[in-house]
Amino acid sequence: MRPLSESRPPGATDLDAIDAAGLDSRIDRAEIALLFDRTRTSNWIAFPVGLLLCWLLWNVVPQTTLLGWLALKYLVAFVRLGIAWRYRRDGPAHEARWGRRYEWALVVDGTVYGLIATLLLPPGDPEAAALLNATVIGVAAIGLIVLSVRPFACLGFCVPVLLPPILYQLSVGTRLSFYTALAMTVFLGLIVSEGRRAAATTRTMLRLRFEMAIVADQRAQALDLAKRHSAVKGQFLATMSHEMRTPLHGMLGLASLARAGSPEADRYLGMLEHTGRHLLGLINDVLDYSKIESGYLQLAPRPFDLAELVAAVAELTRVSAAEKGLVFRLDLALPRPFWVTGDAVRLRQVLLNLTGNAVKFTDAGRIELRVRCDVGGRAVFTVIDSGEGVPMSERERIFQPFHQGDASFGRRHGGTGLGLAISRELARAMGGDVSCADAAAAAGACFELRLPLPLAEAAESAPDPELSSTLQGEVLLVEDNPVNALVAQAMLERVGLHVECVEDGEQALRRVRERRYDLVLMDCQMPGMDGFEATRRIRAEERAERREPLRIVALTANALEGDRQRSLEAGMDDHLAKPFGEAELALLLQRHLGGG
Repeated sequence: MRPLSESRPPGATDLDAIDAAGLDSRIDRAEIALLFDRTRTSNWIAFPVGLLLCWLLWNVVPQTTLLGWLALKYLVAFVRLGIAWRYRRDGPAHEARWGRRYEWALVVDGTVYGLIATLLLPPGDPEAAALLNATVIGVAAIGLIVLSVRPFACLGFCVPVLLPPILYQLSVGTRLSFYTALAMTVFLGLIVSEGRRAAATTRTMLRLRFEMAIVADQRAQALDLAKRHSAVKGQFLATMSHEMRTPLHGMLGLASLARAGSPEADRYLGMLEHTGRHLLGLINDVLDYSKIESGYLQLAPRPFDLAELVAAVAELTRVSAAEKGLVFRLDLALPRPFWVTGDAVRLRQVLLNLTGNAVKFTDAGRIELRVRCDVGGRAVFTVIDSGEGVPMSERERIFQPFHQGDASFGRRHGGTGLGLAISRELARAMGGDVSCADAAAAAGACFELRLPLPLAEAAESAPDPELSSTLQGEVLLVEDNPVNALVAQAMLERVGLHVECVEDGEQALRRVRERRYDLVLMDCQMPGMDGFEATRRIRAEERAERREPLRIVALTANALEGDRQRSLEAGMDDHLAKPFGEAELALLLQRHLGGG
């Protein structure tokens, strides 16, 4: 079970969450793309520039040297054009490789340009020397402007352009050549400094651009997620409003008929109880989903008879199927008894969810529950029906919270839309899973539950708890709701206990000071002083007066694990969640009053 709080919220915009390596990779690819784009024109200019230099130096430089330089320049230019073509053709898969090769081609090209003011420099012709030196300085300046998006490309091209002429001028040894070398060195230093600064600025701008794009995308995702959550919550509230109001209306109507002294009062009261249990099931679904989402779901594995549990589920399903005129069949390929270790309560809940869905979505035909063990020792539960079926596109979506195969407001089938989501999460918490499988040829839907249930030794069976009429004692019932107080008082008096009722914590404090009770049933949420504060004060007075502690039990509608812990921290001895039945009350009384 994974609590949502442990994962980063979808749509978070904290830049620390951005993958640094992935961002650097995107920036590198963008720089390479800019490099190829900005040198597209200069790749072609190399051809007329080479011809122009040959025309200018044709009569002052040996033609063999001049033509050799031109051939080398054209070869490098064709290599650059070829790499650029392969970069555009291969796309993102190999762009880093072609980017590196292109940068090395620029190093070679810069070296070829550097030969202009060394190899092609005519001796004894200061006018030509000045012109060629100016040419390489201009080429280096253009390189700084065009190639500054990548520091290696910029420096790798400009340094070979200027370094050979600098060394050549130093080797001449005249004052003019020394001045020329010094000027070129200063210019080269400027190129190195400004080239690095321009490359860093470009990289910073690209980083900001991509970070803002990532943040914008995350915000768009968060907005979309918020809209979807809002829509889901709206659908959930509409569904729960309908699903809870419907049984409540029935309960109130049946109670009204029973009060009117109808001759069918027993039938009405039975229907009232059935409707109330349906409403309780809806509330339990919401509570279970809340526990799953918050990570508070806890399992209680213990030995149980799997065959007996399946038989009990089958009997309940058979009754509900018969009410709709459906045929139910159980195929149990297990010996009896078959003792395993697991959470029997949660397994029963999942199986009843699956078989209940099968009954709900099947109008005619049959329901089948198959139980077996696979070769890996896992228990396999298969529920098959002849109903509407589940389209392939819906087989995962139906496990989403609040989703149903027919999600329209006026759908034919009731329920919260949480049953399958809860079933899958419970199965996964127990180490298994629930899936919607391919049904048989003429069948509708098929759901399969697989669970690891280790074999266990047979446990001694305990009798079901019942309210014994032999209990004795004085009970203080602290309850502000008169109906709940009436129900609890009737159950307690049936077993011979004397019950006194008060409505809030202050009255409870006064009664505890006046007489001694064997048990206090304390509601927690009451007007005025609540049950938590009343219990804390009772415990404080007991410690101050060295009195024997009273047995105080929280009697409340708060059913989450955190609520139970809060009750215990306040000083209560136990916790009984509403609504409770006679069996739950019997266990509680046996624990605290079983001694007489």
